[in-house]
Amino acid sequence: MDQRVVDQPHTVVDKPHTVVDRTACVLRLEKGRRVGFAEYGAPEGLPVIVLHGTPGSRMLFESTDAVARKMGFRIVALDRAGYGLSDPHYHATLKDTAYDIQALANGLGINRFFLVGFSGGGPHALAAALLMRDRIQQVALISPVGLVADAERVSMTSLQHFIFSHLGHSETAARAYFHSVRAMITWLPNSSELLVTQYATQTDRDILDQYGLRHSLGTSMYEGLSRSVEGAVQDLRLYCRPWGLNLHKLETPVTIWQGSDDTIVPPDAAYRLADVLPNCRLEVQEGMGHYWLFGAFERILDRIRTKPPRRNRGSRGPVAPV
Repeated sequence: MDQRVVDQPHTVVDKPHTVVDRTACVLRLEKGRRVGFAEYGAPEGLPVIVLHGTPGSRMLFESTDAVARKMGFRIVALDRAGYGLSDPHYHATLKDTAYDIQALANGLGINRFFLVGFSGGGPHALAAALLMRDRIQQVALISPVGLVADAERVSMTSLQHFIFSHLGHSETAARAYFHSVRAMITWLPNSSELLVTQYATQTDRDILDQYGLRHSLGTSMYEGLSRSVEGAVQDLRLYCRPWGLNLHKLETPVTIWQGSDDTIVPPDAAYRLADVLPNCRLEVQEGMGHYWLFGAFERILDRIRTKPPRRNRGSRGPVAPV
C-alpha cells in the first residue's frame, strides 16, 4: 500500500509553501496515484485536516477561509479517493482509507494536527485517529455517518433506509444512482444546489440562505462527482458493512456534534457511535438539521482548540443549541 508521498503538487512550483492556487493542489503517492486537496485559512496556522461528506469535495470548506484565517487555523481539505482531484482507488476497508490521510499529513510535513470529519467524512476520520493515535490531538465529527451497518436497529427515515440499506448493499444500484446524479448536475449545473437542499430541513435552508452557501454546497458536489462516481460508491460500501475498527480502544478525544432533526444522516446512528467511543463528548444541536455547521464553524474551531473533558463510554454531553 502506498504510504509515502512524493512532493509533486499539481499547482505548486517547488514546495507546498509556494502554492499558486491553494484550492487545487495535488500530491502524488510513490506509485503515481494522485491525492487532491485545498488549503484555506492561515498558511502557518494550527493545522486542521478536514474530510468532506458523500458526495462532496475539498470545495465544501471554502467558506471557512476567512474565519480560519482570523483564528489562526490552517485548514487542509482532502479530496478522498475517487472525488475531485483524487484518483479512484479501491480500499477494501475503512482502515485502509486512513493511509491516504496519513500520506497527506506526511507530504505536507504536518506532524500533530486536529481532524474534522463532516457527514460521510466521519468514519474515515475515526479510522485515521486509530492509525495515528500519537499525531491527532482531537477529532470533531459533525453530523457524521454513524453506525448504520445494522440498519434494522437504527431509527431511520425512508430516505435514509434507501441510502444505507438499498444503495449501501448494492454497488450496481449505487453506481447507477450516482451516475444519474452526475449526469443531472453536468447538464444542469444549478441542479446540484437543488439536490443538496431538497431533503434538508427548513433550519438548514435558512442557514444556507443566510450565509449564501447554497451555491458553495452545490459546487462541492459538482466537483466531487465531476471526474468519477467511484468515491461515493466506495463510501456506501464501506459505511454499510461492519466497519472493522476497534472504536472501543480509541483514547483520542472525540466530540460528536449532531443535529436532532437531521434528515440526511440518522441521528440515532451518531448517538450509538458516541456510546461506543470511550472518550467521546456528544453535543446534540436541538432543532437543527444537517448543515448547521456553516453557521457555527467559528465556534467549532474555538472548541477543538481546547481539549474537552474526558468522558466515560456511553455518557453524553449537554444538549446545546446553535
